[in-house]
Amino acid sequence: MRRPFLLAAVTASLVLAACGGSGSSTGSGSAGGSGSTPDAPTAAAATAPAATGDQFGGDVCSALTKAEVGAATYPQGAATFDSTDTQTDATTGKAVVCQYLVVFGDDPSIVGVAVSLMDDTEYGTRTEVSLIAPREALTGIGSEAFLVQPAPGIFEVWVTGANGKFKLGAQAKDTAIALATIAASRD
Repeated sequence: MRRPFLLAAVTASLVLAACGGSGSSTGSGSAGGSGSTPDAPTAAAATAPAATGDQFGGDVCSALTKAEVGAATYPQGAATFDSTDTQTDATTGKAVVCQYLVVFGDDPSIVGVAVSLMDDTEYGTRTEVSLIAPREALTGIGSEAFLVQPAPGIFEVWVTGANGKFKLGAQAKDTAIALATIAASRD
């Protein structure tokens, strides 16, 4: 009984961390697999909000591939990529958050990784605050990156990339750093 509660709490924390301050509204995809499933990064016709630049070719879900998300290390064990779910900016309607949903065994889809576009204000104020531990500067990811732990069991890497700022959240520190490095190379 304790494990489902813990998974629900961690998933809720990851979702809240992914959404925090990004100016997003309710998701436009669903956990049931109707969201897009990126095989490889591709540029979409839509562009990211002006405040965040032209990140990931205008498609936040092209930050990672389904193979990369499925191959990541998760505290729950091996995962299978299921789908993506996006959250949109309330004023522009453009996707600013991509949640990569995974399945562990027969468990329903949960957020394995989330990528959120950020503006300069959010990036500057939020990297100064970490609820669990002081932020940690990282090298080799974008032009500037910090590891932030906003809640127990949630790790975020805040990145200044070539085309703007984003954060990548995961449940394991090494996973967040590894996937943020991949995403930064596509920004």
